[in-house]
Amino acid sequence: MTSSDRVPVPQTHRAVWPGATPVADLSPADIFATAWLRPRRGGELDVQHAMTLGATPPAQRTYADRATLAQQTGADPADVELLHRYCARFGIEMVSTYWRHVTLSGPIQKLVEAFGATAGIYELEDKRRFRHRSHSLHTPPEIAAILQSVFGIHQWPRSHAIGQLQPHTVPPSAKDIVARYQFPDADGSGQTVAIVQLRGEFRPADFAACMQSQDVSAKTPIVKRVDNAELTHDTATEKDIESAIDTQIVGALAPGAQIVIYAAPDDERGVLDVIRHVIFDDASRPSILSISFGFPEYLWTPAALAVLDQLFTAAALLGVTVFCASGDNGAELDPDGTPHVLAPASSSFAHACGGTQIDDNGSEIAWPKSGGGFSDRVDAPPWQSEVPSVAAAYKAKAGRGVPDVAAESMPGHRVYFNGTPFAMGGTSAVAPMWAALTARLAQRLGHPLGFFGPLLYSAQTRGAFRAITSGGNDRYQSGPGWNPSTGLGVPIGTTLESLLK
Repeated sequence: MTSSDRVPVPQTHRAVWPGATPVADLSPADIFATAWLRPRRGGELDVQHAMTLGATPPAQRTYADRATLAQQTGADPADVELLHRYCARFGIEMVSTYWRHVTLSGPIQKLVEAFGATAGIYELEDKRRFRHRSHSLHTPPEIAAILQSVFGIHQWPRSHAIGQLQPHTVPPSAKDIVARYQFPDADGSGQTVAIVQLRGEFRPADFAACMQSQDVSAKTPIVKRVDNAELTHDTATEKDIESAIDTQIVGALAPGAQIVIYAAPDDERGVLDVIRHVIFDDASRPSILSISFGFPEYLWTPAALAVLDQLFTAAALLGVTVFCASGDNGAELDPDGTPHVLAPASSSFAHACGGTQIDDNGSEIAWPKSGGGFSDRVDAPPWQSEVPSVAAAYKAKAGRGVPDVAAESMPGHRVYFNGTPFAMGGTSAVAPMWAALTARLAQRLGHPLGFFGPLLYSAQTRGAFRAITSGGNDRYQSGPGWNPSTGLGVPIGTTLESLLK
């Protein structure tokens, strides 16, 4: 087959990673990859219904069944068979298939050949090396017609660091957080909170020490591994700290909830695969998902962002609430100095979480490093009616506004690491805090909240927020109403409960 027999697979173009240069050809190795296929005819997700659910009080909602939604909106078996026959020509094995997701296994060179990838080993200025795919994938037209993308050939050099360690600071206790945000009287019993963990290791002893220090009795988290997530890695890594932040904050604030940690490889394939596992996990059935990582949108392929959007749309239809950290570097800048927001926080069906800090007087102001801004890949959803005027004031394109909500990120929360208590914060701490608050709300209301972004932006529900009117991040100021620094503000939990009934 010649290159003239192939066509580009739409939305798979990837620019060369900023600051990376090619240093070597690929070494022979067998790898796993994931092919995402188009939905069967008539199997598109009902985006309008997902939006309608988001504007409907939780008690009045009916969510889809996981197995039924997967069957109705998954890939066509004929497309799966077509891909199977095509891969077999290259000695590539089809390991498993679920929904629109097909796991492949084979020699890296054969995967590169089959999907027309341009790949090699690249190096960053700090000497880190990683497998890099650039340009578009290319396949025969009949394969390009059914294929959304293939993930696994390209590896990220790292996930975007989110989370701040304050070793000499005394953080507020869980009781302080509950009081500050007026959490309703509940403990999250009956709720399951999923936490995505990239490479980090859950440390039960640290979790137990933190719970004991907070005088709470929390359920021990369950760990599930996705895509052969590594069991061993460098110790004392940032990823371990991330795991400690997420699990210990949820455990301390919603000790009655069951935490399920979904561990995955730290790459684009791992991220998409693990979110799919969470949303369609019919065994643990999580109704809340906390994600404390992100990459600037320009580092994702359009196809990857499209898959993210499909996954979070499915989450909305299934009643899964998604919270994503907005980032800890203010308005993210690309190499040309243009501001960007992080994905997955920029998805319309995610609740993006920004950060505040508590000043010496006990007041809350915007945290200067809180991520925020306007998406250049996702349009502003209808419920963000203030975004166009706010964007115009900054002479910015009115894309999806980030964040939606905020909470205390500095000085952080009490978290144990290697047996020692620290103050750990950043917007990494805000996503699990909102997840814990939602677990309490769902317990009180007797219904999963699911996606409730449109309700948060409604005129009636604005009373459940305390606006942050001082400070800002490095580009955008906080203030009354929605702003690209602290969103709608910080929650008043008991008021939110009454307004969501």
